[in-house]
Amino acid sequence: MSEHTPAARTVDTIRSKTLTLNCIGAGRAGSTLCRLLSSYIEINQVVNRTKLSADQAVEFITAGEAVSISDQSYVGLKCADIWMLACPDDQLQSVGDSLLSSGVLQSGNILFHCSGVLSSTIFTQARSIGVNIASLHPAHSFANPESSLKSFIGTSCAIEGDTQATLLLSRLFEDIGANVFPIDRDKKSLYHASMVMACNNLVSLLELSKLMLTQSGIDTKKQHNPMQALVQQTLDNYFDGNAQSALTGPISRGDIKTVETHLRALKNTPDTWQQVYSGLGRIAVDISATQGKASHKDLQIITQLLKPDTQTTPDIKG
Repeated sequence: MSEHTPAARTVDTIRSKTLTLNCIGAGRAGSTLCRLLSSYIEINQVVNRTKLSADQAVEFITAGEAVSISDQSYVGLKCADIWMLACPDDQLQSVGDSLLSSGVLQSGNILFHCSGVLSSTIFTQARSIGVNIASLHPAHSFANPESSLKSFIGTSCAIEGDTQATLLLSRLFEDIGANVFPIDRDKKSLYHASMVMACNNLVSLLELSKLMLTQSGIDTKKQHNPMQALVQQTLDNYFDGNAQSALTGPISRGDIKTVETHLRALKNTPDTWQQVYSGLGRIAVDISATQGKASHKDLQIITQLLKPDTQTTPDIKG
């Protein structure tokens, strides 16, 4: 949107004063975001279910008033320009409804949540009282808040919602180093599934790889972990190029014998191990087909080997 539109001018007017923010659900993500934003806006109240967790959040943020609310009435909260809900996804609807029913929000306030899968439309009562709504999801792992304070710069943040809210939030999060991009609210579930694949499922895949390594006789606690350098090289190759330039290994070469050997080695392991190997292997076949290194015939044979019904038969030959 142009800097000269009425909405943009309104945002500039709002930013000319000190903005206040209340955060409900200040866990690792909420506390980190409040700490980063505190250089640009005033952190007013930090609301958690218990006084202890609220106090811990305020200590980390180094700003704000710790508030505990267990009954979700929210009537006693102070007003704020921006309300950030960083609580778990399954609580957002009830917390938002209770907050909007409390009477504490005022027309022109901004209410947003940080869920990757839910859209801003869960705040169904907001527009009737003139509250601007949005959702903003940082594609960032907040496992270690102290580390996140240093690594947040460059984080991609998907945003959708009312124009007034998205303009102001985009500018605030750009101030703390985020790369903010718009997302279709109807596509958020698929977007979030992709983030889970890239982050959470990557951890699962790495753990499975380590379990296989351990079963092969390598003690990663006592010896150098051969996965580490290989994983880092693969990530660098992928993000410096693409899947076609990064994929190496037996499927990329069309090496049928090696795939057969792997499947035989997985015969007496948990079913999940073979399922993951075969499922990801079929995706690798599709990537290999675009590389042009392996023959079409070899890739067809590998695809057949990796099919679930093929894996239950004992006819894999060495």
